[in-house]
Amino acid sequence: MSDDYPMRINKYLAHEGISTRRGADELIARKKVLINGRVAVIGEKVNEGDTVELRGKSSAKKFVYYAYHKPVGVITHSPQLGEKDIKQSVALPKDVFPVGRLDKDSSGLIILTNDGRVTDRLLAPGYDHDKEYRVRT
Repeated sequence: MSDDYPMRINKYLAHEGISTRRGADELIARKKVLINGRVAVIGEKVNEGDTVELRGKSSAKKFVYYAYHKPVGVITHSPQLGEKDIKQSVALPKDVFPVGRLDKDSSGLIILTNDGRVTDRLLAPGYDHDKEYRVRT
């Protein structure tokens, strides 16, 4: 048996890419998750070999990821009246947001996603990623 099991059901669903842990708790509360044919409860543990099913799979969030070259003049967060927002520059689903920020006067690669786990891993100080900037004046 793997050292990862037993595993909380919300962690299992997040690990499988079905939802974030918080989103998994919502699915469980709405009785959308089954473990071995029984309705799962929050905090329940999954063992290796258990069958986990999701009722009405359309309710499971599909994560999307975009790499976008933001041009100068586009705002990534909180645009003022009359400023061009990143969502006006590229057609995105409503729940997709930039990971981090680039100033209005900057251009460059920015990641856009609806996956909060990725956003957290890239931005949270505890993950200590190197950042590299190339500046031209």
